[in-house]
This record gives sequence, C-alpha cells and structure tokens, in this order.
Amino acid sequence: MAAIAYPRPAEEQPRGGRHLRVVQPVVRRRRRVYWRRRAVVLVAVVLVVLAARAALGVFGGGPLITSAAPAGRGGAVYIVQPGDTYWTIANRVHPDGDVRAFVDRLAATHGSKPLQPGERLALP
Repeated sequence: MAAIAYPRPAEEQPRGGRHLRVVQPVVRRRRRVYWRRRAVVLVAVVLVVLAARAALGVFGGGPLITSAAPAGRGGAVYIVQPGDTYWTIANRVHPDGDVRAFVDRLAATHGSKPLQPGERLALP
C-alpha cells in the first residue's frame, strides 16, 4: 500500500492540518488481468491441441490391422507401412510372448519376398 501527500490550496485544507489519503494499489487489477490472460492462453493451447488431434485423426489415424477380409480369403489383413519387417509386424500383432513361430508363418505365407509399403498382407 502507498500513501501520497498532495498539497491542497489553503481553502480546501481540512481543519487540524494535513491528512494523508490512502490510495489503493493497482496491483490487484493487474493480477486479475494476468489471470485473465493466462486463462485465455490456456484455452487457446487446449483448442490447438484438440485441432491437431482431430487433424491427425483425419490424416491417417486409422488402425494398422483391419478385420476386412480380402476377396476370396478369410482372416485379418495388415497394410505394410514404410520400414516394416516381418518381426515388427509380428510384434504389433502379437505383442505378448514369443513371435518366432508367427514370423515363420508370415514369411511362408508371403513367400519370403521383400515387403513393399502399402502392400496388403494376409495374416495367418
């Protein structure tokens, strides 16, 4: 809190001498402004995060394994992504336990050919 003495003309002086007038600090109003600004920034950040999440969902946020069966076959289909190997596919499809037998079945089903991104791989 601050006290400021302003000289007054003689006719406006209170009886008994000079008095100090208490001036309310401006800090309270500034704090409210800062809190409002912080709230606006927080809301803006949340909106940006939600918009980014929605945009990523539209541009390829689908599942890697589809349950749609290719024509003439039953079973699940995996769409090969860039950098995929038989081992990474086996780890994604069966994350628990030993995947060596599944890798062998994938390689036998696919004919041990190199995987191409975008290729539809029938899962055994």
